Amino acid sequence: MNIVKNLLRENLHIESSLLEIKDELDFSAFKMNSTLNGDIWKSEDKIKGPIKNNLIKIANDYWDSLELDFEYKDITMTGSLANYNWSRYSDIDVHIILDINELGENSEMIKALLDTKTRVWNTEHDITIKTYDVELYLQPDDVEHHSSGVYSLLNDEWVVKPEKQVVKLDKENIRKKYKQLVKTVGDIEEKAKAGEYEQVIKSAEAIKVKIKKMRQSGLEENGEFSVENIVFKLLRRNDIMETINNMLTQAYDDSLTIVEKVK
Repeated sequence: MNIVKNLLRENLHIESSLLEIKDELDFSAFKMNSTLNGDIWKSEDKIKGPIKNNLIKIANDYWDSLELDFEYKDITMTGSLANYNWSRYSDIDVHIILDINELGENSEMIKALLDTKTRVWNTEHDITIKTYDVELYLQPDDVEHHSSGVYSLLNDEWVVKPEKQVVKLDKENIRKKYKQLVKTVGDIEEKAKAGEYEQVIKSAEAIKVKIKKMRQSGLEENGEFSVENIVFKLLRRNDIMETINNMLTQAYDDSLTIVEKVK
């Protein structure tokens, strides 16, 4: 009995420590550097040739795997590594720009399926350049992309050239929104432990939609350093988004699993 109690105590301690780690917010990465990342850029106006060529090849190989009967319009690099706010947490975000009308009558549905395939590709592949993960995205050309730094890899020039700016974060509001969302995720975890699978699926899907809308609203109104976008980045960085996805998948699997009774 004492062994069991000790194990339970250890598990509770581990869970408590994990919650504390998730609750700690590191704002040090959200700052402006004096230059673009020297591992990626040879100057303020040009990306390094070998890196550009690698990124184009990655995008081309993935595009070819989709077996679409039309050509993309551009391949761009965006995100913090195409800006002055890069950090050790940065990814190399490569966007394949396409005309969504080329997908036909069911373009929105086909785009959703392609996005799912793209996420699977990102999960299955572990390509890094100068320690930074490469992430692929499909971006319709009629969708506004809220980034202050966009570089055309095909044309080897800036589409939107980044500018240095003074960053002032509303840390109090960021902490408040972050903690509220983490608490909601914790409540969903409790439902998962209780075997309330339908509620877990419903709640997990709802919070994913909420976070997506929250981020989009923040980007549209106040840009990359909005409270909402920073909250999203912290949720992703601290594995909260991964936790939500894992709970959703596990709850779905468990809800349809039939355990064979031992005779």
